[in-house]
Amino acid sequence: MFFFFFFDELYHKAKIQQAFKNICLDKMVADGYFDMSYYINAKVKKEEFYCKLSNCNSKYAVLYANTFPNENDAVKMWDDIIGEVDVDENLSTLESIAIVYWVYKILNNKNERQEFTKALLQNIKEFHSIANDVKFSSGIVYNNEKVEIHFLHSVADVNKFTSSLTLSQDENLFFRGHSNVNYKLIPSVMRLDSWKQNEHRMYNDIIIDCPDSFANCNTHLERLVEMQHYGLPTRLLDVTRNPLVALYFACENQSERYGEIVLLSANSQSIKYPNSDTVSILASLAAIDYSKKETIAAVLTNQDSNDYNLQNTISHLIREIRLEKPSFLAEIELNNLLENYFVYALKNNNRIVKQDGAFIICGLNNNDNSLSNHRYKNKTTNKKIVLLIDNKQEIMNQLNTLSINRATLFPEIECVAEFIKDKYSRNR
Repeated sequence: MFFFFFFDELYHKAKIQQAFKNICLDKMVADGYFDMSYYINAKVKKEEFYCKLSNCNSKYAVLYANTFPNENDAVKMWDDIIGEVDVDENLSTLESIAIVYWVYKILNNKNERQEFTKALLQNIKEFHSIANDVKFSSGIVYNNEKVEIHFLHSVADVNKFTSSLTLSQDENLFFRGHSNVNYKLIPSVMRLDSWKQNEHRMYNDIIIDCPDSFANCNTHLERLVEMQHYGLPTRLLDVTRNPLVALYFACENQSERYGEIVLLSANSQSIKYPNSDTVSILASLAAIDYSKKETIAAVLTNQDSNDYNLQNTISHLIREIRLEKPSFLAEIELNNLLENYFVYALKNNNRIVKQDGAFIICGLNNNDNSLSNHRYKNKTTNKKIVLLIDNKQEIMNQLNTLSINRATLFPEIECVAEFIKDKYSRNR
């Protein structure tokens, strides 16, 4: 169809290709599925993107300054208003979303955008030599050989489905809620290169600036939990043992998108207690200079064989561990530094108690797909189970009747006050 050909030319533009890679291809490679319904429905107002892009001084705000082009003018408009770009400059998540959305808005209606997505899928498969059995359903693109998609519409659906799951003898199930299906399963500090490169600086800066907040923290893990609590990017990923808590986080915002409950499976060897030496080692990485962490990762992934650099770096790590464990032996199982582990949280703050919270602490594996090994799979087909959530507002109402809401999950007074204020604002 006509829009397949205009896209074929647009897709060779470096930044458009990068945007689709960030939105679609990386998610497909890491998880085996992605959601295009947001772009197909195309309900966001042009002014909203323009304001967001302008506020962060993005050069791509100009795409939303005027009317959208038609299929005949799209390539010329891109060349005229964007022009030459630095191919090495990375697009932000917002810029990637905005560029993909701009391409979809070139089309006239939902039916055209659905057909375009099918054409896009075939185009991308051929362009990137993807040979898997890729399907398209309700705006979701997925690898049918590896992924099993389930759409759930109510609390009852979630309870029924999670109760039906089969667990092996040494298998424990954890849950995580994403309000946007396209979120990647990675800790916050790894979402931006600048955060990852400055992890040790952020870690030390907040302790220096807010010492009273960490006065009762005796370990690196306790400090990381406190930092996570206040929104600082860390190498921790929040999970819960309660599927309805995960459902709340899948529904709390972005009502125009599918939410997701991520099912995570862990055996006893993958679960650690907070006082574990392994946890102390991985938590101590937060205080280590980025270059030293890169040295360790390079050696352990066979990219470097400089044993002297490795031993020198490990000695720094051991000194950091001994700040909290003075008797720690100079023995580190190096491969553990690349792994991710589930950690049962100390029940020492109300939020963790109310959310039945736990954490995944992530090592030095730079592969965005490293947590995918923990995704729960159907015991018969060995396909990854993916639970997608719609009908978000009604589900939030249902959860509220079960006393699962912002006030109960975030029991700090400012969150309770905000919940009460919002409650009575709606009822007036």
